[in-house]
Amino acid sequence: MLIVALTGRPGVGKTTLFFSVVEELKKEGIAIYGFYCPEVRVSGRRVGFKIVDLRSGRSAWLAIVREFIDQCGTSISLTNKRIGRYIVVGDAESVGIEALRKPQCEKALLAIDEIGPMELSLPRLRQGIIEALKNADTAIIVVHRNLSDQEILKILREKRAEMITVTEQNRSFLRDEIVKLLRKGM
Repeated sequence: MLIVALTGRPGVGKTTLFFSVVEELKKEGIAIYGFYCPEVRVSGRRVGFKIVDLRSGRSAWLAIVREFIDQCGTSISLTNKRIGRYIVVGDAESVGIEALRKPQCEKALLAIDEIGPMELSLPRLRQGIIEALKNADTAIIVVHRNLSDQEILKILREKRAEMITVTEQNRSFLRDEIVKLLRKGM
């Protein structure tokens, strides 16, 4: 049982490292489940974030700027929650919750990028993340550098999560170290 939690400042390479580890373990036949939340840019400007199921590729808007809502080409269910200039979208819950369902196989890795304010602002998705972390045998997660959710922090403490701060100095050699750690945890 092992959770590796990556953190660090924005733009330092957490997501690149996350995907490098996930792809390496996927090549070894390990089932990957969970989600990631890429930013969406239009004409070089960030207009929001999506949530994407790592297994199925299914996606939905997680958060969007108000001025892009009419242009996004799909109907979305907005919540009354705002994170900075982004409005959180309720459609993300069903994609995220489905992505967190553990596959029925011997070796499975829970992978989440990221656990941050947007993801945690949706109650059902937050609960899904909590349950997935409790039930995961092995996981790699990216956590917001200011994560303050006490229930999630408690799970990470109880499971003795390996907290790794990604920096420009260590990001290039962390991949092999993390892959080795996760292999041992399986």
